[in-house]
Amino acid sequence: MKTLQIGDSKNAILLLQRSQTDPQKALAELIENSIDASAKNITITRYRHQGNVEITIEDDGTGVKAGADGNPDFDRLANSLCDSYKKYLDQLTRENIQGEFGIGLLGFAAIGENLEMLSRAGNSRTRFFRLVAGSIDYEDGFSRAELPTSGTQVRIWPVQKDIQARLTAEKLNSYLGQELRERIRNSQVILKIVDRLPGGRTVTVKPLDYRGEKIRTIDKIKTASGNIDFRLFVAQEGEHGRVCVCRRGTRVLDDITSIPELNHSPWDNEMLEGMIDSRFINISPASRRTIVPDSGLSELIAAARSVESLIESELEKVKEQRQEKLGRDLLKKLQETFNQAMRDLAAEYTWFGGKKGGRIPGTGETPDHPRKMIRLSGGPLDHVTIVPKIAQIGPNESKEFIAKAWSKDDGLIPVGVQFSWSIHPSRGSLKTDHDRATFEAPAEEGEVKLRVQAKRDNVEASQEALILILSKTKKSGGLNIPQIRFVDMPNENWRSMWEAATETLKCNSGHPNYRRAQQRSRSALMRYIAFLIAKHLVLHNYAHAGEEVVLERLIEVISVLEARL
Repeated sequence: MKTLQIGDSKNAILLLQRSQTDPQKALAELIENSIDASAKNITITRYRHQGNVEITIEDDGTGVKAGADGNPDFDRLANSLCDSYKKYLDQLTRENIQGEFGIGLLGFAAIGENLEMLSRAGNSRTRFFRLVAGSIDYEDGFSRAELPTSGTQVRIWPVQKDIQARLTAEKLNSYLGQELRERIRNSQVILKIVDRLPGGRTVTVKPLDYRGEKIRTIDKIKTASGNIDFRLFVAQEGEHGRVCVCRRGTRVLDDITSIPELNHSPWDNEMLEGMIDSRFINISPASRRTIVPDSGLSELIAAARSVESLIESELEKVKEQRQEKLGRDLLKKLQETFNQAMRDLAAEYTWFGGKKGGRIPGTGETPDHPRKMIRLSGGPLDHVTIVPKIAQIGPNESKEFIAKAWSKDDGLIPVGVQFSWSIHPSRGSLKTDHDRATFEAPAEEGEVKLRVQAKRDNVEASQEALILILSKTKKSGGLNIPQIRFVDMPNENWRSMWEAATETLKCNSGHPNYRRAQQRSRSALMRYIAFLIAKHLVLHNYAHAGEEVVLERLIEVISVLEARL
């Protein structure tokens, strides 16, 4: 068996020096060296000296590992490239140490032309170490300037002009707060950036917290090598989340979907954010931004796949809750808007709750709408509906609701069904009689959910109705906005559908028009849904009056709404 050999060690070292092309990542690796050295305080300073922009990184850690004479051993550092002593530490000590390649220092060339490192280990003297980009030669020796305590100071100069805009305090604060999120959090290091250039400022880097709601059912996944940590959150509404991959707290992949085996739901869902941290994955020593395809990666993929169904269930639950809340919020605002608009519209219009069809303009005739026949069924039970699905009543008023049980093919099941009613929260009172329930509102305003549970032949189904309790001065004159139910069907072209049986407006939240409106603003989404309601209001009245009449009436309604949206 023959062994590969390095033919040109100088060229190999220079290749390693050029392997890091991201100046922010190069700076992060120098900071990680400080954290590995148990630093509690790290300061990055950007300033101008003799016409050049320079950067220093100072820490109060243990300094460069001492040699036999008790002083920082820079010769060992320079002659151990690709063989860092850190990888030989025992597993317990390695837990909070990231370095392993011994080449992070070479990344300085992505920032500037020269590097000078001063270091003091314990009570030793301060030694210096100098490198120049594009050279394998170095200088070292005892420094004339002594560091006040143990630690390390790295100076890089001049900073390349074309990357200076990427190293401002503001941009470094944002980058490092994400890149070293868990390392900063776990080590509790105080990382400060002092930018002395014009317009610069001083900031303390904080690990960026996820602002969403934590998925607490997923924490650690056990593998053959050990536990893989999961910190997953449901992103705040309107934000675009993504899941990154870390190793020992340092970000490796910005987005887990860059792993082909995980480029699917739920990992590509914008509602999901957070991180997966595995200390068992191995990192490519070149960019330190790719994972070596070995058993460590396979374990990560298997662990992620094992929780996919649970994550999807959590996301769907939150999505339904948000859609319900969105529907209620929009309903209240649209209620007032349409109530005002209907006063300015022609008398021919009847609202959703009224008799369908107004007079056809110019004829005095009312179009004839055939009544939909309801087909009876013997079951089995599939779903149950409540009529009305949403109701608005005043304090101390009452309202009757009817439950209907249906088969899978939308046949009405008239007999053999048991109904159980309840309200939440327990406000007001409820009188029930089989498929009917009468709700008596309390004296206070608010919202109540009415729930019915249907059971037939050991099959159960349930449904909820929303009751809005508003005083007469706030009521809409009897114009109840139809219940809005959001369904995510991105592969369907329809925007909205009217369900006459439940008096519900189905809105396709997966349609590109809906998504664009949602991304713009809440008011843009309200406008979009208002136009959908306008469409169905016109169809409710003039579906049989011909295309020209329908289009003219639609423009009329939208024009009236525009003044109030």
